[in-house]
Amino acid sequence: MNLELITEGYKSVQEWGKWLVTIETAICAALWPKLSETPHPPATIYLGWTMFLGSIITTAIMLGLVSFFIKRSHLRAEKDAKWVRVLVLIQYAFFFAGIICFGVRVFGLWAGA
Repeated sequence: MNLELITEGYKSVQEWGKWLVTIETAICAALWPKLSETPHPPATIYLGWTMFLGSIITTAIMLGLVSFFIKRSHLRAEKDAKWVRVLVLIQYAFFFAGIICFGVRVFGLWAGA
């Protein structure tokens, strides 16, 4: 396995993770006033917010590990790449679950109007 390609792949994953965290953090911050008001919003908004928070936490773990994996890529490249794939899969699962929750809410508003 080419170590330069693995290192470049890790760096790409890091960059995408940083952008995703930025987007999700902005969405979570924008939704917080809506979530903390009375009457409480529907559960789909809380669930979507929680899914984004899960994605942010997973991405933070992944970013920390990727930095470590880059430093030791010459030792255990294949095993480390598997860990990164699993974390990216979990990150995307949380992200898309959040998108689906918000989509259900928007569709409910659209269908009810």
